[in-house]
Amino acid sequence: MDNAVDGPPLQEIWRSPSEMNALETLFWRSENHPGMRSNILGVLVLDRSPDWDRLVARHEWASRIVPRLRHRVVEPPLRLGRPFWTDDAAFAIRNHLLRIRLPEPGTTRQLLDLAQSISSTPFSPDRPLWSATLVEGLADGGAAYLLKLHHSISDGIGAAQLLGVLADFTPGTPADRLLPPLQPRTRPASGAVLLAGRLGRQAARLPSVAGHAAGRLRKARWPQAPQRRAPSIRRLLHAADSFARTMLLPPVPASPLLQERSRSAHFDALEFPLTELKVAGKAAGGSLNDTFVAGLAGGFQRYHHKFGLRLAAVPLVIPISVRHQHDLPAGNRLASTRLGISLENLGPAERIAEVRDRVATMRTGPVLRGLDLLSRPITPLPGPVVRSVFAEMFRGNDLMATNFPGVPIQGYLAGAEVVAVTPFAPLLRGAASVALVTYLDTCHLGLTLDTGAFTAPDTFVACVRESFEEILALADRNPANPQVTQAS
Repeated sequence: MDNAVDGPPLQEIWRSPSEMNALETLFWRSENHPGMRSNILGVLVLDRSPDWDRLVARHEWASRIVPRLRHRVVEPPLRLGRPFWTDDAAFAIRNHLLRIRLPEPGTTRQLLDLAQSISSTPFSPDRPLWSATLVEGLADGGAAYLLKLHHSISDGIGAAQLLGVLADFTPGTPADRLLPPLQPRTRPASGAVLLAGRLGRQAARLPSVAGHAAGRLRKARWPQAPQRRAPSIRRLLHAADSFARTMLLPPVPASPLLQERSRSAHFDALEFPLTELKVAGKAAGGSLNDTFVAGLAGGFQRYHHKFGLRLAAVPLVIPISVRHQHDLPAGNRLASTRLGISLENLGPAERIAEVRDRVATMRTGPVLRGLDLLSRPITPLPGPVVRSVFAEMFRGNDLMATNFPGVPIQGYLAGAEVVAVTPFAPLLRGAASVALVTYLDTCHLGLTLDTGAFTAPDTFVACVRESFEEILALADRNPANPQVTQAS
């Protein structure tokens, strides 16, 4: 795989309208609400330090291929409507790159603590909402690369796509020498000018809107075909109840053990073999995502048992991608649903089946449009109202679990070999946020834990590891496992 892939040319990737969409506006305007900071961080472990000048040059090239990396946020006067993206007239690539060295001995724990500190630092609103940090001094001569994005720039899949632009997948052929740099597509402008342009475009559309409305009125007065019956009151109430339960109301009570929230987080990382995890999930009739969520649910159960508590179910938020086949791989195209996963009296296989059945019901119907439908009407409201409504969507949340596909082949960053890729998602008022990405033949889990909720984070991480090991044991009993077939 190289950067000259099939599909839209790279200069078309992330060429977005100048206006934020509704969901991006929610992420941006909720930034100052306690617990709602929405930074995404990816940690790439490298076998050695990459060439610094080449790394800087690659980011300079990428910022022209992906214009959003040169855009900053501009609010309209009085925050009338959604914010705009516009070019940062003072953009300099070195303002977004940092090079530091870990103190000895350069352990993984030191790296994760540094990553958490970088992730929790807010972005300057006067600059584009991203940064990259090269961390040297890891044990055994290794290094790490930390890419940080604000969620208003992209969702997890878009962030993975950006890494595909920054990294090489053919050693010795840096794509920045193969493709010419491109100039940004927008011009810097003030919020007042951008707002005036928006109002002008809306005024220009008034005649067509009026004509459309008149046509609908004529059809209503002189119907040409039998009209469909309006939905019954019962159906409307059922739809409203379903919407509230999947978008606003906690589906099951939150854990009494995890009620506290703080302004600090603990980062940790786990990894498991990809093939074996897939085989284990298949043994229980589930997908990799079902197996992932079931492993986390089992970890929650074990953690509560350590404290002598029995938790019937865990309230869970699952972001779901609603990208279509021809969508550009960028921006935020997410749905979200809330559900409760049962914990007690279920073995690993039963838990996978439980997750499969519950998630399957949420992937169909109007629920997938719920986040978009809720976002649109509230974004024009005053900032405090926007923040409060958005925060309410995550109230009583103990766990957010998200995963996205990674890269199945070896990657390189400015000459250094990428050894591992671990994502870290924001908490968004939750007790735990866990993200999974696959790289080569390994599943990498990044765990973000609120230190107010998890007073013993190392114990929880150990419980999650034990839960996944219990699931992996299913692979040994699955006839579809190549190792089992060979042994028999």
